[in-house]
Amino acid sequence: ESKLKIEATLFESYIQSLYWAYITMITTGFGDIVPLTIQETVWCIFSMLVGVFITALTIANLQQLVTSLDASRLRFQREMEIMKKFLRYRLVPAGLQKRIATFFDHQWDVLKGEDEQKFLLELPQSLQQQVTNFMCRDIIASLSILRKANTSLLNALVECTEMNTYSPNDEIVKVGEKIRGAILISRGEAELMKGAMVERKLRRLDRFAEECLFVD
Repeated sequence: ESKLKIEATLFESYIQSLYWAYITMITTGFGDIVPLTIQETVWCIFSMLVGVFITALTIANLQQLVTSLDASRLRFQREMEIMKKFLRYRLVPAGLQKRIATFFDHQWDVLKGEDEQKFLLELPQSLQQQVTNFMCRDIIASLSILRKANTSLLNALVECTEMNTYSPNDEIVKVGEKIRGAILISRGEAELMKGAMVERKLRRLDRFAEECLFVD
């Protein structure tokens, strides 16, 4: 009987030691409510371990979520660093470097690092045409000479449309430059300059150089 009591006392001592070790490491503090029996102590140890596991799992999931949300930004920053090293290696003028960096920053603000053309190329031909029609058809139909055009003609013209993205303060067409086709504004705003003065502002569905459609 005395041997059983000694063994029970040793077992309870180990449980109490584990309890105080866990409560100290987990920093739950030493509250006014404490377990009184060995069964309560074991339950407290189990509850603390479950709480630690749930907390660690929650933090891990949140970290993974934040990392996945920022993955595109990190990839963009790495690509920008590589581009800057290349431009410095090739001794590209600082002004041109700044314009290139501005263009990519603007593209990130608009598309968040996604490539529209790459996305379209991954689609089947029928879906490519439908998406392109949705993006360009209203703009093409805004041309006065095409307002009464049938669907087949508009679809054919959409396939010949070239979509470009420009950064703020970038030059779309320089003075005296020959262009083929009309320039249509789908988003944003462009300025038609005459010397240092703004002659006209172009907004969505506005167009420029329509006469080039009839010039070879």
